[in-house]
Amino acid sequence: MKRILTTAAALFLLMLGAAAQQPTKQQLTKLGLKGAALTEVRKGIWSIQTAGKKTGHVVASAPFAADVKGFNGPTPVFVHIDKTRKVRKIIALPSQDTPDFFNTAVTVLGKWEGKPAKNAAAQQVDAVSGATYSSRGLIRNVRAALDAYNKYVK
Repeated sequence: MKRILTTAAALFLLMLGAAAQQPTKQQLTKLGLKGAALTEVRKGIWSIQTAGKKTGHVVASAPFAADVKGFNGPTPVFVHIDKTRKVRKIIALPSQDTPDFFNTAVTVLGKWEGKPAKNAAAQQVDAVSGATYSSRGLIRNVRAALDAYNKYVK
């Protein structure tokens, strides 16, 4: 039993570590940042440069929401915040939640797009009916990422 728990804990930490890594080129493209360069500002937060100019930040929720889970585990996200401090795009990272439910839950991510990051963290967003646990996990991850951005990016 102890070995099973140790293995499960190791897998969980591995998933969190992978989610906190810098976004891949494919993920940057999904965030609308094809060809952008990133510079780490602090663990889980990167400054974006496009054509040599600072154009915003990407925040990973995993380092700031380690205790947040959906139905079957972590539901991390990447949040793109532009230089005007508005949320541009949010993408969900791989999750162990049931794909059909998780794919329904990710529709909640559009609720923050276009909103100022300062106000977006406190925005009330309802869970998606039929995918309640997954959408609540995503909502809490987005809030954690936005809170981190508002706290650490000046």
